[in-house]
Amino acid sequence: MIKYNPGNDPDGYFALDLGGGMYDEAMSYSDPADRSKRIDCFRQAEALYLRSAGKGNPYAYLCLGYVYSYDRCEGSYYGDIGHVEAGADWPDPFPREVRAFECCQAAAEAGIAEGCYKLGDMYKHGVGCEPDATRAFAWYRRAFELSKRDMPVIWGSAALRLGDAYENGFGCEQSFERAHEWYKRAATGLEIAVNSGDWYYRRALSGAEKGVKRTAQELQLNDIM
Repeated sequence: MIKYNPGNDPDGYFALDLGGGMYDEAMSYSDPADRSKRIDCFRQAEALYLRSAGKGNPYAYLCLGYVYSYDRCEGSYYGDIGHVEAGADWPDPFPREVRAFECCQAAAEAGIAEGCYKLGDMYKHGVGCEPDATRAFAWYRRAFELSKRDMPVIWGSAALRLGDAYENGFGCEQSFERAHEWYKRAATGLEIAVNSGDWYYRRALSGAEKGVKRTAQELQLNDIM
């Protein structure tokens, strides 16, 4: 565990930054032979995020939401600050999906746009909650409203989800026209992100571009008919 002095970190940002470093290191271990190193780094990231969350830092809850939703520690979790301090694991089975939902909800309710669309994803897929298309759509809308001053990758990601919702009538009235507009916004934001080096979003960008073409074809067919 990285040495961390909570007394010198009143807002939890130092722990958040250290946790981010451990998370990034964990992601660099892609070789199956490095599995134990990968999990250990994710566990350290979780512990640091928990300390940051304990200081009331809402971004730490967002990061914890990612740790739990993607099962980064593969079932071996601390789960709360008490377990971190005791050096113990959460009793089996760890309620991973519920914790993911709770953390994303905390981030969303704090006004973090990324937390809003992640919470929308939870409602869409029923992760840690009952599926609810109406709530999912509402959180996607809230995410875009809050993301206007964020990086393009954030509002682009929110727009992609809204495009999908309108295309499929998920939580809203189906509209190829609105879907097309949202997909175009998504493609713009995600292209900026990818061109800036955020390669992780290449798949999302491809999805947005395909959505633009798909809905354009639907609109053309409607005009012909």
